[in-house]
Parts: sequence; C-alpha cells; structure tokens
Amino acid sequence: MERLKGYQKSLILAVVLAVVAFFWIWVYRYIGGDGYWAALVAFAVYVASGSVPRKLPWMVLGGVLGVLLGVITFYLSMLVLPMNATISVALAGGILILIGSLVSVPRMKDMFPMTIVGWGCMMGAVLHYDYLLSTYVVWAIPKLITALCGTLLSLIVGLLLGALVATPLLGTAKTAALE
Repeated sequence: MERLKGYQKSLILAVVLAVVAFFWIWVYRYIGGDGYWAALVAFAVYVASGSVPRKLPWMVLGGVLGVLLGVITFYLSMLVLPMNATISVALAGGILILIGSLVSVPRMKDMFPMTIVGWGCMMGAVLHYDYLLSTYVVWAIPKLITALCGTLLSLIVGLLLGALVATPLLGTAKTAALE
C-alpha cells in the first residue's frame, strides 16, 4: 500500500510537470524565457538531487555561475578567439568549465551539476542564433543579453517549480527538517 502511495505522488508530479512544461514552452517567448529547456532540466536536476530544500541556494548559485561562464565562453569564442571556429568554443568552454568546477569544489554535489546545466543551457540559448550572429554581428551583444536574462529566468523557474511541487510530493521536506 505504501508503494502505491509513492506511485500516486510520482504520477501527480509527472502530470503537474507536463502541464507546467506545456504553458512554459507556450509562453516563454512572450516573457523573455529564452532557453525554455533550462527550466525543465533544472527541475529534473533538483528532483534527481533528492528534492532537498537546503540544497536550493547552492543550486541557484551554481546555475547563475554556469550561465555567467556561458556568457564568457560565448564572448571569448566569438570576440577574442577566431570567430566561428569550433576549436574556439571548445577551448573557451573547456577552460571555463574547469574554472566552474574549481569554484564549486567546496559544494561539488550541490553546485556543480547546476553549473554545467547553466553553462550548457546558456550556450544552447545563444548558439541557436548562430546564423543570425554570424550574418549580423551587431546583434551579438543584444541577443547575448536577452539570452542571459531568459536563461536565468528559466533556471530559476525550474528550481522554484521543483521546490514548490517536488519537495512536498516526494516527502523530503520532512526528512530535511529533521536533520
């Protein structure tokens, strides 16, 4: 009987996520949530990390760090290193992921997954404008800024959704309060 309750909670969580994902994907363009997939990935990482609310500030910090490292990666690969060269993105990305992992060493399990998620989602949000940016270079910085704000918004919405929905449903709020 207890196992059935767990399945019911998981079913409710899946339905709520599907409904929220539908609306987020539908309206993200109107509210600036560039990189809408960041919300879904952040939610999944929060659930996979155990849905523990005390990890949330570190996860947000890791996500913000990752997005900022993504901005720096884009800047280095497009404006400092040879533009549109795969080696430029690989070099800048490798160096900045190393920096992100070194910064998150004290709280590696809490920060580092969201650092990688933030970096990857930021790179995905910016690089889907690749043709536009290589054709109209004057759009690079405005698109970078909107992608930065939108990706941060998407990450925070995903983590907030996890905190509001997954924590009570998965029952970890009670165990976290007892620790």
